[in-house]
Amino acid sequence: MHGQRSSDSGTCPVPVVLVAADPRRRTRRTPWRRVLVGVVLAAVLGGGAVATAGTLVSQRVAESFAVRDATADTAALARVVVEPALSDAVDDPAASARDRAAALTRLDDALAGEVRGGSTVRMKLWAADGTVLWSDEPRLVGERFPLSDEDLEALRTDRSDAEVSDLDEPENRYERGHGPLLEAYQAVHTPSGEALLFEAYRPYDQVLARAADLRAAFAALAFGTVGVVLVLLVPLLLWLLVRIRSGQRQRERLLGRALDAEVAERRRLARELHDGPVQDVAGLALSLGAVPETRAAATTLRAAVSSLRTSMSTIRPAAPERDGLRAALDDACARARGAGVETVLDVPDAVEASSAALTAAVRFVREAVWNAAQHARASRIDVRVRAVGSDLRVSVTDDGSGFDPALLDAPSRPGHLGTTLLREVAEDTGGALELRTAPGAGTTWQLTVPTATEALR
Repeated sequence: MHGQRSSDSGTCPVPVVLVAADPRRRTRRTPWRRVLVGVVLAAVLGGGAVATAGTLVSQRVAESFAVRDATADTAALARVVVEPALSDAVDDPAASARDRAAALTRLDDALAGEVRGGSTVRMKLWAADGTVLWSDEPRLVGERFPLSDEDLEALRTDRSDAEVSDLDEPENRYERGHGPLLEAYQAVHTPSGEALLFEAYRPYDQVLARAADLRAAFAALAFGTVGVVLVLLVPLLLWLLVRIRSGQRQRERLLGRALDAEVAERRRLARELHDGPVQDVAGLALSLGAVPETRAAATTLRAAVSSLRTSMSTIRPAAPERDGLRAALDDACARARGAGVETVLDVPDAVEASSAALTAAVRFVREAVWNAAQHARASRIDVRVRAVGSDLRVSVTDDGSGFDPALLDAPSRPGHLGTTLLREVAEDTGGALELRTAPGAGTTWQLTVPTATEALR
């Protein structure tokens, strides 16, 4: 490219990537639909997870409640039915066989309805020494088995409790084949005050069914609550998103009005300069140029007119969307031309790119060209623009002194803000920034920006 010289060693400077392309920065539009869907999905999944976890916990709680209910039912049966039907002959070794048989018959009659109802699989009445005094299974009556610590504790404390029955124990051999059973027990007393232990064996499926009913009720409540919350949340969320979007649009309109006002003021100043001082000074220079004695003054005035016109370009720069990219880049180089640096533009007549991409190109060229004119002691600067696939590639090359790229990693120096601004143009648009330079080899800055970018601050 014109103006780029090789270094003293004859090698070409190696390009340095200062900013890598990042498609995630290409757009700053807020994806409102994705936000809404994401929040609703998060609410649904979160609410569903909470409801599911609550339902699983409720399963354990429901089983506990069902066991407690079965224990309470057994305790009530013992207190209300069994204990009133007891006589001392049940546990009195001195009682006659007739009295003992009458006592057992009385228990049979009292518990016949419970046996017919099928809510219990087995019932037993134990003495403190482990003897089965009565059972709806006659083969167990009179047999003796050691009582567990829990059974003995229930006898001493007159409390009720329940546990899953161990069907491998010999005293439970007649209950096998009925599936898992819940063994609930309660202490009862004979008329003379002797403590006995009443046991009822209930199908554990009843406990599970009771737990399932409680779990279903809790699940309906939990998921219903989540559903109600979602029904209330979605309209509220939509209202908030509409308000946020409306506020964003209002801010954009206010910003647009502020920019329009700034542009209008710049145009007014440029028009007043053009129609007033510039015309007057240009006319005066023309008049003075006709007189030999004042030609030097005329030359000075013409230089002032040129400077004023350069200032007018700065005050009212050409807009790439309205005036074309070439005109906008020509204005961007006006300051360097005013400093006596030759600038050459190589720009296509038509460039298909978004407004943000065109504006980024103008910002990039303005900073890069002025950096070269101010710091590189360049005599010529070449600006080249090309469309490469879906990208817009802009390069600025000068024939100046160049520098060591490693200096860019050093702390910022006063007066060298331009390189930071060049980085920001690339970062704001998701583009890439490359630098090719070396001491004595000139400098080339190259910006690659997506033509469809909408991310420009």
